[in-house]
This record gives sequence, C-alpha cells and structure tokens, in this order.
Amino acid sequence: SMATAALASTRVVPFASRVSVGRSKGLHRTSANLRPTKLRSAPGVAMAAGTPPTPPTYQLLTLDYVPDILEKRDPFRAEHIAGAKAAAEAGKVVLAGALQNPTDAGVFVFKDCDEAFVQNFVENDAYYKAGLVTKFTIRPWMIVVGA
Repeated sequence: SMATAALASTRVVPFASRVSVGRSKGLHRTSANLRPTKLRSAPGVAMAAGTPPTPPTYQLLTLDYVPDILEKRDPFRAEHIAGAKAAAEAGKVVLAGALQNPTDAGVFVFKDCDEAFVQNFVENDAYYKAGLVTKFTIRPWMIVVGA
C-alpha cells in the first residue's frame, strides 16, 4: 500500500551524522540540522534505544516412533495434539508435525525454552507415555536464515 511504501522509504538519520565538517571552520551545524527528526518505524517494528533485543533461541525435538505408529496412535492422538497445541498457544512451540514417507518421527520447534522444559514436555506427551516413542533427541538449533 501507499502507507507501507511511505514508511519503508522513511530514512532515520542519527544526530551525529547530521553534523557537517567544514574545511577551515571545524565542526558546525546548520539550523536545518537542529530541527528534531520525526522517528517512524514500519508497523510491528519496535524502536528502542540501547542494546538490540536478544534473538530468540530454539530447541529442536525429534520423537522417533515405533514402526507401526499409524496403526497404534489413534487412542492417544487427540491428547498428543492437544499437548502440542497448548504449548503453541503458550508461545513455546512454533512448529510441530510428523515426518512423512515413512511416518517414523515427529519434529517440534520450541522457542525460548531450555532443555528441561522440552524434556518435561516429552515426559508428559501421550505418545511417549503410551510407549509409541522409541527415543527422542533435544538439540539447540541455531537459526541462520528465517524466523
């Protein structure tokens, strides 16, 4: 939209860069440079002074399933999915789902959680409690692109 384009083209110039240096007169400021600059940001972008916010951390959980998971999961699937949805609603799980062809594992991406939180999630998971998880791994995941 036009408003988004206008915001995207707004350039915020730090005060220090508005100081010009004359060849023989040293530092000087023009009256135009003394006017306050109206700061704008794109929608949803917070502008804060000081240090930048700490980037989010991620944990990757992989649940290895029993070979016949599709035949055995039905009595436990609603509770398993409800646990994942509850963690997502709490802002802890950002992605979750099963690997396909074959369906042999589930993968969860946790955000801003420590390993103990993820371990507790697994121990309370319906598939784990029912013996449908043969092993699981929890690994810190450094995101380089995306998110």
